[in-house]
Amino acid sequence: MNDWGDQAIKAEAGRRSSRLAAITAVLFVLGFSNLFLRSSLGVMAPDLSREMALGPTALSTVASAFFFAYALMQIPTGMLLDRFGARMTLAGMLLFTFAGAATFAGAQSGEMLTVGRILMGIGNAGIFTGAFYVLAQWLPQGQVVQRVGMLNSFAAIGTLSATTPLAALIATIGWRDSYWIFTGGVAVLLVAVWLSVRDAPPGAAPPAARGERIGDVVRGVGESLRQPGMGRLLLAGLPISAASTISGVWGAPYLRDVHQLSAIESGNVLLAMACCAIAGHTLLGLIARRGNSLKLAMGTGMTLVTLAIAGLAVIDRPPVLLVTGLLCVIGLFASFPMLVFAHARGLVPPHLMGRGVSTANMGVMMAIAAMQLAFGAIVGLFVLPGEVPPEIAYRAGFAAQAVVSLLALLVYLPIRDVKPQSPSPA
Repeated sequence: MNDWGDQAIKAEAGRRSSRLAAITAVLFVLGFSNLFLRSSLGVMAPDLSREMALGPTALSTVASAFFFAYALMQIPTGMLLDRFGARMTLAGMLLFTFAGAATFAGAQSGEMLTVGRILMGIGNAGIFTGAFYVLAQWLPQGQVVQRVGMLNSFAAIGTLSATTPLAALIATIGWRDSYWIFTGGVAVLLVAVWLSVRDAPPGAAPPAARGERIGDVVRGVGESLRQPGMGRLLLAGLPISAASTISGVWGAPYLRDVHQLSAIESGNVLLAMACCAIAGHTLLGLIARRGNSLKLAMGTGMTLVTLAIAGLAVIDRPPVLLVTGLLCVIGLFASFPMLVFAHARGLVPPHLMGRGVSTANMGVMMAIAAMQLAFGAIVGLFVLPGEVPPEIAYRAGFAAQAVVSLLALLVYLPIRDVKPQSPSPA
């Protein structure tokens, strides 16, 4: 009897372990797709501009639409997860991603490209929140952070894949067929989420749904914004936006128009920048831990990003090697969104922790969207219809980014610091 009972327990543990492995694999691929979509416009921007006669402002509108939609969806996403659970929420939002990818792949105008990006932004807004929701139910508390860190690391491969590999694929089959392949992948992922993901392990009750209304959520966000220092913290998204503005839309056009690089060569430069961004998460986290100061790490990142982007603005026709170095500095030191979220968590009372992090995430995404839009508008001031933007157009865009990054740094510096490690008792 005891042997039979032990075998039953082992069999159940094996089934649970297999189910968790399947769920984790699906969540990892979801994270990959999220970061791939954020960055995929970068290497295809020159082809889109040429094929659809998109001016700088129109191209920036297409790029920023994803981030505006993503940011605004942070308010209702938590409510959807609480009411319907991660499985239904993630599957439902993937329908938007699928529709958006299909719309983008088949688009014949800048307006339809924008609609596609909006739908994809809506569909991706809950991926990381939903993944955390699921893992928190399936794993012991001490393992959740480690698994989420692994998810983030794997997801970063999506950013890498959106550089040279995507450029090579586009050079072979074109951007439309490349995006149709991705659209098919989203359909497969949607089925995988529905078949594999479960909100809680067998025998465990899923979290009780809260009867929170959208007005309650909005009021919670407003209360978070009223906490001392939160307004200053949200401006930290402006230096962060430099990396996404370059890697996500304007890097490839700049490298083509000013430095005459091919699509593959531009992809290689952006790949180096993406690799540095992955290293930046570790480096800035190390600075925060060693100095026991989130403010030190974020201030360091903001300062070096501002200096690097200013270098692109003031140096006349810098050599490609120098440009690559400056872009790598931006990628390395703009990688502090997770520190922003940690700082937000330390600025708000415990009952607003979730709202504070969501508000910070929304602020970062809005800053990225706004700067992508502003960069295109500035470049457009120097370009007549049908012309290639001159170097001065890009330098003006970089200068504007440097100015707002400097202002964000100056506003941020008086903020109350948050210590990653509590002092040891005496």
